[in-house]
Amino acid sequence: MTAIAACAMTARQRAWSLTAVIVSTFGLGLSYGVGYPLTALKFNEWGAPGWLIGLAGGMPALAVFLLLPVLPRVIGRIGAVQSMVIGCCLTGLGFLLMPVFQSVEAWILLRFLIGAGMTFPWLVGETWMNTVADDRSRGRVMALYVMGLFAGYAAGPLVLNAVGTQGLLPYAIGVAAMVATAVPLLAAWNLAPALEPHPQSGLWAVVRIAPVAMVGGLAGGVTELGYFSLLPVYAVGAGRTESEGLMLLSTLMVGGIVLQFAVGWLCDRVSRDAVMIGLGFACAVLAVGSAAVMGDAVLRLVLVFLLGGAVLGFYSVGLIVLGTRVRASELAVANAAFLMVYQAGSIAGPGMAGIAMDLWQPHGFVIAMATFAVIASLVTVCLVKTRR
Repeated sequence: MTAIAACAMTARQRAWSLTAVIVSTFGLGLSYGVGYPLTALKFNEWGAPGWLIGLAGGMPALAVFLLLPVLPRVIGRIGAVQSMVIGCCLTGLGFLLMPVFQSVEAWILLRFLIGAGMTFPWLVGETWMNTVADDRSRGRVMALYVMGLFAGYAAGPLVLNAVGTQGLLPYAIGVAAMVATAVPLLAAWNLAPALEPHPQSGLWAVVRIAPVAMVGGLAGGVTELGYFSLLPVYAVGAGRTESEGLMLLSTLMVGGIVLQFAVGWLCDRVSRDAVMIGLGFACAVLAVGSAAVMGDAVLRLVLVFLLGGAVLGFYSVGLIVLGTRVRASELAVANAAFLMVYQAGSIAGPGMAGIAMDLWQPHGFVIAMATFAVIASLVTVCLVKTRR
């Protein structure tokens, strides 16, 4: 079957095409959510030092960095669904081999393989969504995509906690997650958009076309991974228990997932640049506010819930702006650049926040997150003024 041009789709075809990707992205997020804690826990069980655990955790990001510059051309030649299925197979193979090769060295290589495989459905899925979505509903559509991705990611640790790390079941869940990713795509094979096999622009050219989207990607990477990595540690340093710290992290993630549709709805009704600017200031106010009321259990949960919506909102709005500003023929390259910027932020965020926490225990963490969010807003203001 051949790909179809998005402009030639009927409303029903468009809806089914988008639904297939939204459903599939939960499986992609679940494989991420299972793979990271499974690796960390097994490495710890094997007595691996912290730096090796960190190295294994960074292998998927390394795979993304190495593949993304060339992947748009590869995907354009192979096709959307074919590329995503190949990626799912590579990731599934990595999970299948994990129980066979039970060693630190082997798992570092397998984590790279898994990351490489996941890059295909991640990049193609976002490009597919932005290509098929129309501008009137793009905000809500992309919000649903992000909700599915992060819901799967959040479910991963819960599933792993329920089944444990021993035996074959955790690896089978990783494989099953990739099957769940591939099946909806195969069902919508004839509704996949045609992707440009020879994109005219390079990565840095599309960064110049949609700089506000790249700010969203960078801010999303910094703040998401900063909070995911250090929020429980901050809470303990601020006098809360470890259990309360984990509850705050769960609240942040739930708030981020639940509130994304509201963020997308807002993007469909007001300027998307304005939403990006507002998110940065909202992040700063909510971060400082939640720290100030750390002794009030109910109020801190409410503020952290809202903070989660703003933090994950950077990623959503970045994708929405990308689809608005970039031509369909350039979207694969633009998404590759967006994901590279996001990964750069994901690497820098925890390190930056950790250094700030060391400099001022524990509130340097909050100041670092709030300051970066404000800087993201101010940079967006400057970019919008320059465009005018």
